[in-house]
Amino acid sequence: MNILITGANGFIGRHLLKTCLAHGHQVTACVRDTAKLQRHFPEVQVIQCDFSKDQKISDWLPRLNNIDVVINAVGIFQQRGTHTFAALHRQTPRALFKACEIMGIIKVVQISALGADDSAFSQYHLSKKAADDFLSTLDLNWAIVMPSIVYGPGAQSLRLFKAMAALPFTPLVDDGSQQIQPIHIGDLSNAVLQLIESETPIRQRIAAVGPDPVSFTELYGLLKSWLGITQQRFIKIPYGLALLVARVAGVSCSIPVSADALKMLQAGNTANVQAFINIFGFTPASLSKTFSQQPPLESDYLDAKLYFLLPLLRYSLAVLWVASGLLSAFAYPMESSYAMLNEVGIPNSIASATLYSASALDTGLGVALLFSYRLPIVLLLQIVVMLVYTAIITFSLPELWLHPFGPVTKNIPLIAATWLLLAVEK
Repeated sequence: MNILITGANGFIGRHLLKTCLAHGHQVTACVRDTAKLQRHFPEVQVIQCDFSKDQKISDWLPRLNNIDVVINAVGIFQQRGTHTFAALHRQTPRALFKACEIMGIIKVVQISALGADDSAFSQYHLSKKAADDFLSTLDLNWAIVMPSIVYGPGAQSLRLFKAMAALPFTPLVDDGSQQIQPIHIGDLSNAVLQLIESETPIRQRIAAVGPDPVSFTELYGLLKSWLGITQQRFIKIPYGLALLVARVAGVSCSIPVSADALKMLQAGNTANVQAFINIFGFTPASLSKTFSQQPPLESDYLDAKLYFLLPLLRYSLAVLWVASGLLSAFAYPMESSYAMLNEVGIPNSIASATLYSASALDTGLGVALLFSYRLPIVLLLQIVVMLVYTAIITFSLPELWLHPFGPVTKNIPLIAATWLLLAVEK
């Protein structure tokens, strides 16, 4: 069969693409970043699409020629700019599904989310439910797969949980008794494969969950043991305080934390696995079994330790650049600044303009770094600026290399730290 997969650059979509290819199906990937996918899957036909813009039925009709099955795996956990729940979860999928009905697509599989039902209260779940409900009204052979948290290689949620487990004191919301029921991406992929290969009508919503619910205390304990962390140290945070932190972090951080996410986890995310077993004929693997069969790699330890340290490094460097720019312009004695500029060959006539231009440059680079604006360019510019400053000082004021406070030698670790962020960003 020729299968169209939307969101094939994402965690779930990428694994579904691999599974379909491994079982002999032809795959057409519909993604926003076509170059990224073709680097890894040159054999796959790729169509460019943008779920934040392609919200009309006419946008999708030409893309469905010669397509037998459509799998919609587009999903976001946080809204950024034009990537909103309304566009990506509700409006564009509805246009896609209606186009599938018009084109007579054999089957549509919608990757939704556990909790996108009548109890939904978050924007995330409500937007998923809106698309699910619309799909269920169409004259199509459809299946709506509703996974709990999905884990496996490349899962962002598991990266966050590993990083939390690796902290000296792992935070728990209240007593950490909130329950989730994670399913491994391999089990989810096998289930979806059965759905697309089945010749019988489906037309049902299917909860995709692991065999047993686990609390966050149990989850972190399991991850600590897997990572070889013997000390099971936790710190309990009242739900109200955690919600306040999540609101701030959801706006300012790139990690998948938001007030809505915390509310969803506080409410729990579980279902009876028996329906899944009855439909697909196998029991999903448990977390403990999965981790026991897959010893951690060195990269797992490194990723867990650096997950929070890299953003901390970025924020601290941003504060340094902003402080340097503002202090040099408004706090440091002007006569001292002008004297230093004279020593490096800047005449008095342009000393003031030079000082405030350098201050504006430092402050601007710091603000851009703080808000992750065009990070590769900003980080590269910061390295260039530090190298230029160092070269000028080395030529004009070489005695500063011997200063006990190290105003020049500190540039060496700062350049190395910035280079590290640049390498990670690329």
